Amino acid sequence: MQEKIRVVVYGGSNEKEIALGGHLWLTKVAEQLTCYENLEVIRVPGPRIGKNRIKNLVNAYIQGFKVLKMRPNVILLDAGKDGNAALSLLHVFLSKRSKIYLPLHHYEPMRLGKHNWIGNLFAKILLHVTYKLNERLWKEAPALFVVSKHAKEEIAEKLKIPENKLVLTGNSIEISEENYIKEMRRNIDFLCIGRIGKFSHLIDIWKEIRKIKPEANFHMAGIGKDNPIVSELEKIGNFMHHGIVSEEEKAALFKSSKIFIFPSLYEGFGIAIAEALKYGCPVVAWDLPVYKEIWGESESIRKVKIGDHYKFATEAIFALENFDRLSESARRTAKRLNKSWKDISRVVYDTIIQNLKKV
Repeated sequence: MQEKIRVVVYGGSNEKEIALGGHLWLTKVAEQLTCYENLEVIRVPGPRIGKNRIKNLVNAYIQGFKVLKMRPNVILLDAGKDGNAALSLLHVFLSKRSKIYLPLHHYEPMRLGKHNWIGNLFAKILLHVTYKLNERLWKEAPALFVVSKHAKEEIAEKLKIPENKLVLTGNSIEISEENYIKEMRRNIDFLCIGRIGKFSHLIDIWKEIRKIKPEANFHMAGIGKDNPIVSELEKIGNFMHHGIVSEEEKAALFKSSKIFIFPSLYEGFGIAIAEALKYGCPVVAWDLPVYKEIWGESESIRKVKIGDHYKFATEAIFALENFDRLSESARRTAKRLNKSWKDISRVVYDTIIQNLKKV
């Protein structure tokens, strides 16, 4: 009997909480890879992240050591910048035979937080080391997975990675029939789901919306409930942040909402937009090139020049006032996304097998 190929999928969370963007891709691909009889797939959650960077780093090295101790043939890695960097360094000393593959969903520059001058110096050094360790992974990986043509071009240019190393998988969504069919009263005017730190001009947008339509309400969910931006949004009024929610709670939020606002500056696909459209929520977002690639032209996706928060607010109000018509358009637009997670995992599987044959 042929020995199975041990694949460790490292990243995301095993807890029953919302899976967003890259972690959704990782979770769904991992589920599909378990269907291949010649693979032994092991899920390992990414390191726990808190406010203390030192603890985060310690957690990253402990978790990375656990992964390499399993002696995998293949690691599919998306454990955050610290988790990836720790595994990169440990990989040099502990298990160089393991081949590491990474999904790169979009280019986003690493940023420094706010520190005093000593903390700022330390943060700059740590940022440089983290980047170099991540860069080592990109260079040594047999292949890197990307979700759109735009992401492929941008990552190749910004990170200096040869395009022939970037394998296009596409993306998908999966909504249970029960969640999709069972309608709810749409009493949330505006919804935004995602890591709050990735959104640009969110406070200004909400201020403008309240000026134009004082009775409007705005709900959010995802990472960042303790971010100072939340306090500012609460001061403006009619705002609620639900924190990290389960998939069922996320579905309930979509079904209770009219307009999905998504002022993210860095997207390789925008999976949250795909989910919103599927639930019949028109979308207002910054005008990123990838949206035209994925969705073409659609009146249910209101694209705004980056930084024009007043125009963003007026487009959001327009979408709200024309919800019934735009909601039908949103559902039609969602049908343009016709790839399944089975299709995507097949690309990942074939890439892994082809590269193992070269060894």
